[in-house]
Amino acid sequence: MHGLIQVHANAACCALFFFWACIGPLRLCRICVAEVVLLLGAEGGRAQGVVLNRPFARRVDGELAQLLLKGELSAVEAESMVVDFVRAFGRDAAVYYGGPDAQAEGGTLVHGFAELEGAQEIASGTRIYRGGAVGAIRKVLAGEASPLDFRWFIGRHDALSTSDAAWASVACARTRGVSASRGTA
Repeated sequence: MHGLIQVHANAACCALFFFWACIGPLRLCRICVAEVVLLLGAEGGRAQGVVLNRPFARRVDGELAQLLLKGELSAVEAESMVVDFVRAFGRDAAVYYGGPDAQAEGGTLVHGFAELEGAQEIASGTRIYRGGAVGAIRKVLAGEASPLDFRWFIGRHDALSTSDAAWASVACARTRGVSASRGTA
């Protein structure tokens, strides 16, 4: 497939991509917006990732909780977890715009906790995990983790490509990919 990047799941999934989207001319200059994207995986020659540097919300209400949970749970399961989700993440959450694709499909959870039930390492050795929403809620409610130890993303980028020079790959380390410091990704 022309223009799509070739990735090996165990090597490239932790790479970061910079996206320079020039919005348009403003007199003599252009405004450029950089997106830093964490690759989550690749299937069928297409890479998927979430934007790390586009904060969306710091608080979560019932409606947003249901959308975020919809990414991992059935509608019935998500509805039953909304109250606990809001108790855990409602006042202090890290929710990001993950990208323009699949926004209605629910949220994606990214974190650094291997022991969460349902968590999967995005690539071997990265210590960056996705999934495990119910475990994350329980861990926060039990006081074993801070809500800001978890990053929630609405949407993602699908079919990332480097063919038009809009994306460039860089190395990734866990400390840069999913920061444990408050309020940053």
